[in-house]
Amino acid sequence: MLIRPPQAGPPAVRKARHAARETAARAQWRVSAVAVSAATGVAVAAAADTAGRLGHAGAPWADALYWLGQAMVLVPVSARLLSRRVVAAAETVALIVILTVAEYLIRICYSPAAFSYPDELEHWRSTVDVLQTGHLFTANDLLPISPHFPGLEEATSALASVTGLSAFHAGLIIAGAAHLLFVGVLFALFREIIGHYRIAGIAVLFYASNSLFESFDSMFVYQTMALPFLGLTVLAVARLAAAGPGRPRGPWLTLAAVAIATAVVTHHVTSYVLVAVLVLLAVAGWVTRERPLAAWATALAAAAAVAAACWLLLAAPQTWGYLEPFGREVLQGLRALLTGGQASAPPPSGPPVNRALAAVAVLTVSALLPAGWWQVWRRYRGQPWAVAMAAGSVAWYAIVVVRFTVEDGSELAGRASTFVFVPVAYVAALAVGHLATAALRRGIRIAAAAALVMVLLLMFDGLANGWPPYWERLPGPHQVAGAERSVGPGEIAAARWALAALGPGNRFAADIGSYPVLGSYGDQNPLRDVAYLYTAPVFTPSAAARAQAQSLRYVLVDHRLSQSLPASGRYFPDDPRVGHYSRPLPAAGLRALNSAPGADRSYDAGSIVIYRLNGT
Repeated sequence: MLIRPPQAGPPAVRKARHAARETAARAQWRVSAVAVSAATGVAVAAAADTAGRLGHAGAPWADALYWLGQAMVLVPVSARLLSRRVVAAAETVALIVILTVAEYLIRICYSPAAFSYPDELEHWRSTVDVLQTGHLFTANDLLPISPHFPGLEEATSALASVTGLSAFHAGLIIAGAAHLLFVGVLFALFREIIGHYRIAGIAVLFYASNSLFESFDSMFVYQTMALPFLGLTVLAVARLAAAGPGRPRGPWLTLAAVAIATAVVTHHVTSYVLVAVLVLLAVAGWVTRERPLAAWATALAAAAAVAAACWLLLAAPQTWGYLEPFGREVLQGLRALLTGGQASAPPPSGPPVNRALAAVAVLTVSALLPAGWWQVWRRYRGQPWAVAMAAGSVAWYAIVVVRFTVEDGSELAGRASTFVFVPVAYVAALAVGHLATAALRRGIRIAAAAALVMVLLLMFDGLANGWPPYWERLPGPHQVAGAERSVGPGEIAAARWALAALGPGNRFAADIGSYPVLGSYGDQNPLRDVAYLYTAPVFTPSAAARAQAQSLRYVLVDHRLSQSLPASGRYFPDDPRVGHYSRPLPAAGLRALNSAPGADRSYDAGSIVIYRLNGT
């Protein structure tokens, strides 16, 4: 006799469960397809990098291969996140993780064997110092402020010590984990305050279009390590404010305290931005009469401010001197703008396509924000988080002004976009979500395609006008006065010789390409104001006196400076002629020390020569 198993429920329930399983299976297949496309895209971009190393960096097909790889990552992820058929928060999270990991792997493929970006070399030097000495706060002449904010170096050196990994490999793990954690926290925060995983996913997609997401925000630099702790603090504030009477707050309060402390000892600007964010949330809470949020944000803002001030006074008093020049440049540019003077920023440069993408991106975001503010006013003006995000997004227009009016404004605006794009992404996602929904209700089916094109334009603008710059998008042969492509075997060999033969901490003159290599691999103290040593055909007594006043001991001369214009627009860290070179440096100026009295040639590798100045 056959015994039939008990039914799982009424037919309608069984049918619903079957449909749910089929929907989940289809979602898994869709995510798998996106993951396969992204993995293939990483491989294609890596092939483009390999082509660059083999000498094809300038070939159109190699550049096209790189952009094809990026498209294979960005298009499927963006299309799925913008689709109205995303059925679960888990699918959204999976898509965000695929995007973040794929872009991080593409960045690693650029330089898979060693750090080559100047900022990474600075922090690598501090990490190696911790590993060699066993102590924090060891002086770093390349970036003197770095040892006073040792959170990144401490975590990396600890991982290297425990696992036996090199500082480079440990640094990649720490930076990658911090970057992924920040993106995950950002999604959790957006979902907490928006209340819908799909719009939260679109907000993260918008955030990923900022020009430093794929590069600087995931590099081995102290800001990368500090960002997730800023996010965790803000998320803790949201959870503390939302906790009802009788619900435990201890875990979230502990998390907030640890996150604040970690951010303060890891990165100066991030800790100051954290204080500003908490103050903004407190004001928004008081304005909207959301007293729990206002109280918690006020208390934690005070705690963060006290912690940052104590660290600044007791452990890092040099911070003001380090940040003051950047603030002065910004104020000078804004003052010139307000008084009708000329801005000091050079005109935008780069290929026409890059300039067009930048213009489209600025106009698109500038147009989306008012639409998002209107949604905040109509629907969410009583919600403190929406009010705070809307207020914070106004800073977007400030960084646009800085970008076009301040010298080095593009770099300053890019650094600021890491923080400003959080509220910008929230407001833009509200605008796109509303506009797409309204268009679909009116039967305008092209709305989804238009939204996808807009997002992709923003993301490709972030890549094209981010880092690496267009003139070294792919690795390749040595580039005069560049960045990554100025870090080659010859420069590293000269720096290591300097450390082995001369000892650490010598005051050096060097061009901008060799500057970070000498300070990291060579553990030397390269100076910034040294252009006068390379431009005159003879080493004059006034130049000798100036070198003596700077206590210069050694001068590194790269004779390739007379063969090409500077890729970055400057030959030296502090270059009085930045952006005004029409021909390479004269070869006579690079040979001046050959016949100068009191100058001895200590190292000669053909293109790179190191001289010792005996009178200093």
